[in-house]
Amino acid sequence: MNKLAIFTEGQTEQIFAEWLVLSLGDVAQVAIRVERVIGGRRGEARRITEISGTSEGAGHEFFVLIVDCGQDERVKSDILDRYDRLISAGYKHIIGIRDLFPHSRDDVGRIRDGFVFKLPVEPVKPALILAIMEAEAWFLAEYSHFPRIHADLTIDRIQRELGFDPVNDDMQLRDRPSKDLEDIYFLETINYHKARAHVERTVSCLDLAIMQHQVATRIHDLGDLVKQIQTFFNAR
Repeated sequence: MNKLAIFTEGQTEQIFAEWLVLSLGDVAQVAIRVERVIGGRRGEARRITEISGTSEGAGHEFFVLIVDCGQDERVKSDILDRYDRLISAGYKHIIGIRDLFPHSRDDVGRIRDGFVFKLPVEPVKPALILAIMEAEAWFLAEYSHFPRIHADLTIDRIQRELGFDPVNDDMQLRDRPSKDLEDIYFLETINYHKARAHVERTVSCLDLAIMQHQVATRIHDLGDLVKQIQTFFNAR
């Protein structure tokens, strides 16, 4: 069985990662287990509070563990805490996904360097996927999904009423992509507040082909995430 572990900073990234894995892989051959981990302050032990999906069992060629770490700074520490167990269990691919926000673009190098500092690289080198500024920048860049949220959410209307162009502008230069997404949807009084139902609605409207062949070619980290998952599925 081929195994991949993905550690995300929160629920939005967890939902998107699960969608991307299922979209890029053979659903019949992949099993997914999702965990949410909390705690760790003032010496408190980290503990799993929510689990969905399946356990590591026979019958699937690929197994993906997705861990919602609950905050950006926990992505690295949770990978570090579980690294040896993951290696012993046969995981060959480890990915961490986090937002740049609330840090600034000037902090990109520091965050990337901080991620690899004292993190094992053998036998598996964990990869960091950094969403600049937030994962919602990827959703904004997949502009074809807006009419699927509501037919009147056209690009012309977004440009006219909100003053930016998701088709041609670099969505990584938006300071608060989640707020931009909220503003676009609210043109038709549709809410987006990072609630699970809201994120799942958005992700279900994304077009994989556009995300994979257009957005991922313009946004380096998203492209790296797609390649990492494809490499995992090609390891037969």
